[in-house]
Amino acid sequence: MLNPNIWRSQQRDYHWHGQRIGFHDEGQGPVLLLLHGLPGSSWDWHRLWPMLTGQFRLICPDLLGCGDSDKPAEHSYRLQDQAQRVMDLLNHLDIRQCQIIGHDYGASVGQQLLANPGTVHISRCSWLCARSGGEAKHFLWRELLLAGPLGLLFSHCITEGLYGRYLETLSGPYTPISSQTRQDLWQLLCAHQGRQILPLLLQYRYELPLSNEKRLITATANRTAQQHINGEYDPLSKRSRQQDTVQRIKTGHFPHLEDAEHLAMLLIDFHRDDGADSQAVFQNLLNSRDG
Repeated sequence: MLNPNIWRSQQRDYHWHGQRIGFHDEGQGPVLLLLHGLPGSSWDWHRLWPMLTGQFRLICPDLLGCGDSDKPAEHSYRLQDQAQRVMDLLNHLDIRQCQIIGHDYGASVGQQLLANPGTVHISRCSWLCARSGGEAKHFLWRELLLAGPLGLLFSHCITEGLYGRYLETLSGPYTPISSQTRQDLWQLLCAHQGRQILPLLLQYRYELPLSNEKRLITATANRTAQQHINGEYDPLSKRSRQQDTVQRIKTGHFPHLEDAEHLAMLLIDFHRDDGADSQAVFQNLLNSRDG
């Protein structure tokens, strides 16, 4: 497991209208844009990182308000604005074509990009444990409190213990997130007073019905290949989509943290475009990593 402090020290900076966006850019090959969930950061992808960098160029930002990116208290965190910041980063890196992997909140940002791709052609998308709408059933009660009128007050009451229990609730019974990982995730959440920004970020709940996310997915399905992966034990995404439209993995809400090897096989198989044997490719990656 990559130490989050090492991960953070390797970030690059992109400045967007005076706001710092931290991001990683590593590997060679087709561009894969990785968009993390909420609460989360680019470090959420660290278990997948060594299995993907040998095949893809990975672009992985800390979305504004998350990780080591700036977390301004007076700012717009609308999905459309987050998507525009990501699009501007891709333009800054002179990227004209990419594929997307988005988890949870990152899937919603990615779907905004897919609906308004601008100058970047998006060829394939994987959505991990995406939420289908802003209805209360798609959110835990803690998230509903944070997204409500008393969200700022409630954010001051969040402790490491409460956050750890939140992660336990969302993870699968056979793939628990380790105590060390929970501690690392907590430190990343608290960086730059991040707890106070959670109520602003969670306002995206009210955007989902307005942005008509289901229509966006349907409208773009014919021109863009899309993969939906849900954790079998995820209490959120299992309510969000019909059983026959997704691939299921025996995890909770965080397949990239709970069973990265299995998830990597599914992602490599979908995102490789040359028809190579993904099982052989994946085994070679594991061998090189272990060696």
